Amino acid sequence: MLSRRVLALGFAGLISFAIAACGSTGSTGSPGTAVTDGAIGSRSPSTVAVEVNDGAFTPSTITVPAGSVTFSVKNVGSIEHEFEIFKGDQVVDEVEGLVPGLARDLTVTLEPGQYTYECKLSGHEESGTLTVTD
Repeated sequence: MLSRRVLALGFAGLISFAIAACGSTGSTGSPGTAVTDGAIGSRSPSTVAVEVNDGAFTPSTITVPAGSVTFSVKNVGSIEHEFEIFKGDQVVDEVEGLVPGLARDLTVTLEPGQYTYECKLSGHEESGTLTVTD
């Protein structure tokens, strides 16, 4: 017969394992890496890391599946920037006020097609191409 102490330690270990297994499922990737979380066979959100520097976005080209996409945008430059997603000349959504060192998330639902992302602040020329696949 096992002692109560051995049973208690085993039970505590099982609880710790269960808590760790139920922890956060969020993912991050290097700039431009689309990371998909979720169950096999389901369309789940993608997270894409984007950095904006003074003069360029990294990456300059992104491809993601249609559906919910979170862009984790960080300003690694020395001046303020913004991140605007366009379908043609229509703004889909945006993050403004990205001061140096600041990171913000932008979650949007995208249909298949070609998009661009830009910083439209006066004198800025940062832009990139976003392809959304079926």
